[in-house]
Amino acid sequence: MTNEERKEIVRKLLAEGQTLSQVQDYLCKEKGDTITYMELRLLLSEMPETKLPEKERPKVPTVPSVAAPVSLTPEPVGKLSISVNQVPPPGAMLSGYARFASGAKAHWFIDEMGRLSLEPELGASKPTQKDMQEFSVELKRMLQQSGV
Repeated sequence: MTNEERKEIVRKLLAEGQTLSQVQDYLCKEKGDTITYMELRLLLSEMPETKLPEKERPKVPTVPSVAAPVSLTPEPVGKLSISVNQVPPPGAMLSGYARFASGAKAHWFIDEMGRLSLEPELGASKPTQKDMQEFSVELKRMLQQSGV
C-alpha cells in the first residue's frame, strides 16, 4: 500500500472521529497493512491539514467561591522533564518526550538535518513561549553533556 493510499484512508477515518490506534487496527485488519504506530504518527506529520480528534475532557464541577482571588496567569503545574528515546523513529536522529512546567506534553524529534520538531500530545495543551524557551535551553544542555 502506498503512502498516498494510506493518507486517504487516514483522512477519512480521522474525520469520522477514530483514534490513531483505531486507524492502525483498521489498516491491519481490513487492508493487511502492518504499519506501526510510530510510522502512522510520522505519516500524519506529512498531513498538516489533517487534525486528530480531540479527546473529550471530563467535566469537573466548579463550586463558586465567595471571596476567591482571581488570577489571570495560570500557576505552573511542575517543572520541565525531558526524556530521550533509546531508539529514534525512522527519519529522526534523536527523539523523546517532554512534560512542560505549564502541564503541556509533547513528543520531540531532531531530524537528520538537525531540525527540531515538536508534536503536542493528543488532548494536551500546547507549550507556552516560556515552556519552549526552557525546553530549548535544557535540551541543548542535555545534548552537550552527552556529546551529541
